[in-house]
Amino acid sequence: MSYNFKLLTPQCYDNKKIGITFSSFDLLHAGHIKMLEEAKRQCDYLIVGLQTDPTIDRPEKNKPTQTVVERYIQLKGCKFVDEIVPYTTEQDLEDILRAFHIHVRILGDEYADKNFTGRKYCEEKGIEFYFNSRDHRFSSSSLRKEVAEKENGKVIAM
Repeated sequence: MSYNFKLLTPQCYDNKKIGITFSSFDLLHAGHIKMLEEAKRQCDYLIVGLQTDPTIDRPEKNKPTQTVVERYIQLKGCKFVDEIVPYTTEQDLEDILRAFHIHVRILGDEYADKNFTGRKYCEEKGIEFYFNSRDHRFSSSSLRKEVAEKENGKVIAM
């Protein structure tokens, strides 16, 4: 798969507030869509960093069930997403922050009082933070659990 990166030129930023959010977006669900919708309300142009596999440099994370291609195609179909930038490591995430002219970084509210990748850089550059709230019950973990329970409850016909 070839990725179509379009680094925006300074002229493209005229009168646009550029926002960015990062995640692996595995098993895209209603919670992801609500988060992306809220993120888009914070900016004119939303860039989504799509992590290929968070376990590469954070083994405590869940390995994605879907391929990066599947997740990319799903995000591409979301009307709130203007651009998708795949990345692999936390260092890549910071490099993306430095490569684009970002005005607002959107994260989950669980990060508000935590140190996270790129926080120092964003603070130094005056990039604002918007912490969106998870006011719903949807999550990839609960979706995985629900699918497993339904699969385990099936009677196998012979």
